[in-house]
Amino acid sequence: MIDLITGPNLRTLIQVDTLLVLGLMLASNYTSVLRLSRKVYATPEDYALNRMALPAAAESTSTQRVDDPIARSRRIHANHLENVLPFILLSWLYALSAPSHWLFAGLLWSYLATRVVYTVFYARGMQPQRTIAFIGGFVIKATMAITTLFAAFGP
Repeated sequence: MIDLITGPNLRTLIQVDTLLVLGLMLASNYTSVLRLSRKVYATPEDYALNRMALPAAAESTSTQRVDDPIARSRRIHANHLENVLPFILLSWLYALSAPSHWLFAGLLWSYLATRVVYTVFYARGMQPQRTIAFIGGFVIKATMAITTLFAAFGP
């Protein structure tokens, strides 16, 4: 069998991006687990399927309390979608700029670490730690984007 994943940057790229996608999958499943365990469903048909009456004040994303764990979980998932998906595209573009492996691996693994701690801090309502983790991830993405642009416009 031919091993197509031989370069260290490509291996790192696949490892980190796959872990980030798994994190996205876990985030959506965590919301589902919370909904099922609390019997708070997303739609009227879900209540009907479970032979439950629709609550008088049916909860929606606009009426849920800010500190509600389900609403918090949904916001964590939305934040992952807004940040991880662009990072995955950016990481592939950055890989095409042929960066040194130590810098490439350092940036990608550091970004993964910031997303993990960001998620923990968000789930626990920890500020300013959550914002600091977010800024760390943003700086990593900005560094990768600027480096990629310099490589693309360079000689």
